[in-house]
Amino acid sequence: MNRAEFETLLCRAGRIARDWDFFLIGSQALRGICSAIPRDFPKTIEADLYPRHHPQAWGLLRDELGKRSKFFKQRGYYMDCVDPGLATLPDGWMERLIPFRTPRTGGVTAWCLEPNDLFAAKLAAWRVKDQLFLAAMLRHKFARPAVVKNRVAELPVNAAHKREMLAALEQLVTAHRRALRAKTKLSCPPR
Repeated sequence: MNRAEFETLLCRAGRIARDWDFFLIGSQALRGICSAIPRDFPKTIEADLYPRHHPQAWGLLRDELGKRSKFFKQRGYYMDCVDPGLATLPDGWMERLIPFRTPRTGGVTAWCLEPNDLFAAKLAAWRVKDQLFLAAMLRHKFARPAVVKNRVAELPVNAAHKREMLAALEQLVTAHRRALRAKTKLSCPPR
């Protein structure tokens, strides 16, 4: 989903839900910090939005803009109405939300997860698509491992899961560093 498509989806969601504010908790939350998501990120056709003031509208939003909607069939992208309460988010995440609003959103604002919070949430989920997304976030320096470690400590999960997440973070960081070293070796001609 590109920026114009996301703006159209957000504007439509606002009109349908009669809500000017939405939480944006999935990978599209990078819209809060960059005008275009870099091409090497995993492609996605959905935006995980949730109405901030009118959560009762989620059923209508699902019907009008969801995966089985006419909107999706016509346009090829959709809204997944995801309640932030279902995501694993660090304490204080609401105070760090980043607004995304443009003239094309019709006055509707997507409140995007701050990148380190997004990283921690995707680390908690740890699906294959999340792992690819996290590797891309590290490549583009959209998250800082030291900050992510602090956010993991603030997650509402047990100590064993936190240890697993920190090990996964270390694995991602190590792979990222190896890739950087390999790239440096390839780009530097011998003396």
